[in-house]
Amino acid sequence: MRSIVYNGVDLSEWCSAEVVEKAALPVVPDTMAVPGRAGALLVSGRIPPRLVRVRLYMDAGFRPGTNGLADIRHRVYAALCSTIGGTLRLPDEPEYEYRDAVCTDAGAWTSLFEDGSGEVSFALLDPVAYGRERAEIGMLFEVGGSWPTWPAFELVASAGSAVQVGCGNAIVRVEHAFSGGEVVRIDCESEGVTVDGVDTRADVTLASDFFSLAPGGVTLTFSGCSTHATTFRERWL
Repeated sequence: MRSIVYNGVDLSEWCSAEVVEKAALPVVPDTMAVPGRAGALLVSGRIPPRLVRVRLYMDAGFRPGTNGLADIRHRVYAALCSTIGGTLRLPDEPEYEYRDAVCTDAGAWTSLFEDGSGEVSFALLDPVAYGRERAEIGMLFEVGGSWPTWPAFELVASAGSAVQVGCGNAIVRVEHAFSGGEVVRIDCESEGVTVDGVDTRADVTLASDFFSLAPGGVTLTFSGCSTHATTFRERWL
């Protein structure tokens, strides 16, 4: 991969690319005033969008002629112009994917000919990169990455009244009249739960807490099921 891939369009056919800048991530603090306290009290913090600048170099690998160059430029412009954003892969870390990326500045090309280049900027509204998808069937495993990730679980229910998955003090419990063999899917990111493909979020108990998995060693607990599988994508800050 020698260029960017944006919204599933690999620009390698027309351009090579290099990452010029990938800004580190500060924390924007949320504070409140407390009577009698000097300064402010830190309540929480949030991470703003990450800014990435990439330089594209026109490199079609052949001499397309004037009409061919115009066609390439229009294809590149169309690939970058997405009002709904999309996924972004960068040439310096092709195994990672950024979501909710928006091209905020397409810059100006130094030339309209074969040796032209231009700088584009992306705002990564979700600033954490997603790595490869992993699947685990055990209860003890290691989570890679450097940022918590949201797991999804697929369980085959045993006959009974509930299935449950837990990590530490957090649990997700689904109370339902199971005859045995139903496939229960729990998605912690979307807080969605289905039984045999039917939405059953109403069966999730009030004490449930959809949880994330922190990098490092993880120990899960399961009950009310005969088999279970956990899938997740490692995430990198």
